[in-house]
Amino acid sequence: MATSSQTPAAPPLIGFRLLPRRPRAGTAIAAKVEQLLDLGVREARHQAEHALVERLVAQANRSVAELSQQVTARLDEVAALAVELGLGIAREIVGAALDQGLVDPTPTVVRCLRDCVHGAAPTDLVVRLHPDDLGLVQQRLQQFTEVQDEVAAARFVADATVPRGGVRAETEAGRLRYDPREALERVAAEAPEVMVAARA
Repeated sequence: MATSSQTPAAPPLIGFRLLPRRPRAGTAIAAKVEQLLDLGVREARHQAEHALVERLVAQANRSVAELSQQVTARLDEVAALAVELGLGIAREIVGAALDQGLVDPTPTVVRCLRDCVHGAAPTDLVVRLHPDDLGLVQQRLQQFTEVQDEVAAARFVADATVPRGGVRAETEAGRLRYDPREALERVAAEAPEVMVAARA
């Protein structure tokens, strides 16, 4: 009997190895593009919001500046009206006080006796007063002992052209005229300039 020699069968060489599924190249690029587009949209939205906030802040600043100017203008108007009202009331009060003889010109006469005689002889001084004020002033001058020599040397004249409360003093050296109404009108005329200077 013939014998045959056989080699043993080798195991098969085929094997399987499972690998993770790779995404297709086109899908990955599309996802990146979508992310970039989304990032661009968000950045554009952020810039638009930032620009809107800047515009709102600028508008608010302009509104505050305009409001400040408007308030200042209104305050100036109110101040001018208040001054005008105050001067109108002062005119009424001073006028009523003068008409009722409540304004005493004696202190003005005393100043005239002290100051207006400089450069002139005391006998040159003529003091003109409203007739209704003359007697009262001469009576009250007796209380001012320091000017009694000047009172004795001066000449006091009743003059109806002098307003109540007013004084006109005349010497060879010059004249002095005091009228409370005129003094108030000078103050009223200067008030607007004073207000402008105070605001500057």
